[in-house]
Amino acid sequence: MTIELLTDVTEPVEEWPQLVPLTTPNLPRINLNNFPGWVGDYSNALSIATETPLELATGMVLITCATAAARRLRVMVKPGYYEPCNLWAVVALPPGNRKSAVQSAATAPLLDWEYEQTKLMEPEIKRITSELKMMDAKVKVLRNKAAREADSTEASRLAREAAELEASFPEIPHPPQLWTSDATPERLGSMLAYNDECMAWLSSEGGVFDLLQGRYSNGIPNLDLVLKSHSGDSERVDRGSRPPVYLRSPRLSIGLSPQPDVLRGLANKPGFRGRGLLGRFLYLLPPSPLGYRTLEASPMPDSTRNAYMYGVRAMLDWDACSTTGDEQTHLVRLSHEAYSEWHAFALIIEKQMRPGGEMEHFTDWAGKAPGAAARIAGILHGTKHAHGRPWEAVITAETMNDALEILAVITRHSLAALDMMGADPAIAAARLVWTWIERNRLSSFSVREAFNALRSNFPQVKFLQVALAALEERGYMEVIESIKEGPGRKPSPIVRVRQEIIKGWQ
Repeated sequence: MTIELLTDVTEPVEEWPQLVPLTTPNLPRINLNNFPGWVGDYSNALSIATETPLELATGMVLITCATAAARRLRVMVKPGYYEPCNLWAVVALPPGNRKSAVQSAATAPLLDWEYEQTKLMEPEIKRITSELKMMDAKVKVLRNKAAREADSTEASRLAREAAELEASFPEIPHPPQLWTSDATPERLGSMLAYNDECMAWLSSEGGVFDLLQGRYSNGIPNLDLVLKSHSGDSERVDRGSRPPVYLRSPRLSIGLSPQPDVLRGLANKPGFRGRGLLGRFLYLLPPSPLGYRTLEASPMPDSTRNAYMYGVRAMLDWDACSTTGDEQTHLVRLSHEAYSEWHAFALIIEKQMRPGGEMEHFTDWAGKAPGAAARIAGILHGTKHAHGRPWEAVITAETMNDALEILAVITRHSLAALDMMGADPAIAAARLVWTWIERNRLSSFSVREAFNALRSNFPQVKFLQVALAALEERGYMEVIESIKEGPGRKPSPIVRVRQEIIKGWQ
């Protein structure tokens, strides 16, 4: 009997670490269980009806609810520390994803409320306008008499009477405006003053960033009012020939859904990163469903739409606070358990901002994350008590945990968005090196070769090494130290590119 010896000639499989893309990574998705009642129901139905990512619907719905909640609610996290309920959010998606349709549907209650309030105010506006015309005519008559009067005493009396009558002119009421999509920062100040110092800036594009960069001010950024309207800090807006506007606590919500390319390079815009503009936004980068839609989506049930419309409308109709002078907002407090959850989260974020921590390069965003969590909790609390008086109930631990779960997802998306903008210098450098590698289809090269090729971008080898380390950490390649043999300088380390990437180039 002949016994054949079978030899395993299979080559060993090379083990590489998991590849973490330099572009948008595989990000977690929004969980509808964290959105209570009618808010979650409507977001889900809107996403299904439009065949768009759930993050787009929830992002725009959350901003709509923030616009309503910020008019009447403030969260007291602890004595001496308060957060308004306005939010800034960016949901970035490529063209063709029906962003305008989703935004229009989400913000429909704001437009309906504005229209109804305007119709209710029309008779009063017409009455005061007519009264003003008659008073103005009397002022003109008195001035003409004073100008023709020969007796100086009588002329002074007529002029004084005209001035007193003019000073008593009633102000024409301004119909309420809850949002805008195109306003200069100067115009925004007036709009806030006329609307309880609370509005939203909503757009399905990224033109807001062009305005803030100084489109109408010779490229000089005008960020003061916008930055202060995120935190509710007081501001004075000078308006040229007109009287200045004094804002005690401006609260601006921003909801944008631009193309992802709009975000690239924003960190390099003057003032955007250094003054904390980009760190105030909450970002979502959902995957695009284009190419996978059925084009036969189920329409939204009327009951779901009506519940949402009535919920937002009820929030807009909350009574203003009348116990603290000019302050319009009611205080909402955290329960002891809710504060404990919030404080534990804040401590985690604080540690992650240390040198070497995950948030080391994102302290501008991370430093505002605990405040964002309190704001989201306040908005969710408001939606749960939309048809009641939310300031008479405390924010529960359940609501706070929902807010923290939502922010946990937003955090992963936001770090990816800030990476995309070039906020992390190591990742920005890694992308530059990888572009050179990919363009030349390099399976291996020495560090010295890379330095010579990219010297204009990396004046010293240590800067190139930071980029290579980031690529190695993400599994794109490995750096192999060379062994010195004999006299002379030690050979430059060799960089070996991941084999499956090389096969993909072939």
